[in-house]
Amino acid sequence: MFTALLIFHAIIALLLIIVVLIQPGKGDTSSLLGGGSASSAFGADTGAVLTKTTAILGALFMLNSLILSVVGSKLAQENSVVEKVKVEKTK
Repeated sequence: MFTALLIFHAIIALLLIIVVLIQPGKGDTSSLLGGGSASSAFGADTGAVLTKTTAILGALFMLNSLILSVVGSKLAQENSVVEKVKVEKTK
């Protein structure tokens, strides 16, 4: 499960990078990738679509980060040498 979450995290990160790079800057009529091709692909309301997509991907990235943190800490406790020594000393 941890590996699947890591792969999902990497995919979200790459998509987030791509969507941010497609967005035009302030006062910029062309984008970094494709020279304004995003506006023709998404129609007249490109800014709103890219902004919503960025917000959704950002939220997924943060949520997945929290989940990875919880799952990773549980895995670390299961494989911890310190925890194994504590259990042996109590026996």
